[in-house]
Amino acid sequence: MTLVKHLGASIVVASLLSGCMMTYANEPVPATLTSVSASQKANIASTISQWFGDVEVTLADDAFTRSSELSIERKAHMDNRGLPVEGRHNNPAYTFTLLKHGERCILRNNQTGDEKEVAGLSCTASYE
Repeated sequence: MTLVKHLGASIVVASLLSGCMMTYANEPVPATLTSVSASQKANIASTISQWFGDVEVTLADDAFTRSSELSIERKAHMDNRGLPVEGRHNNPAYTFTLLKHGERCILRNNQTGDEKEVAGLSCTASYE
């Protein structure tokens, strides 16, 4: 009878653990791009631009290839010498995270929590 209790307890623990793992597997995970073409970069920039009311956004050629996170700052107003007007600027940085959810690549706006699938991307889980 004791063996049956231990066996039953083991099955319950195993099923609880597998349930937790299945839940985790269904959650989006940080990701990086496997490659980035001009059209993929344009799709990412367009998605971010929409969050800012269609303000033009410039991305580096290697955006999301080394890290799942990206920071964007507004360009400071410069004088004719290239120096920030009125000293340092205090424009906030905005951050975004690339996520993989199943086969989909999703971009998350970290300030608002909004998420949007970006068409044409190929990403892989990065577990940074």
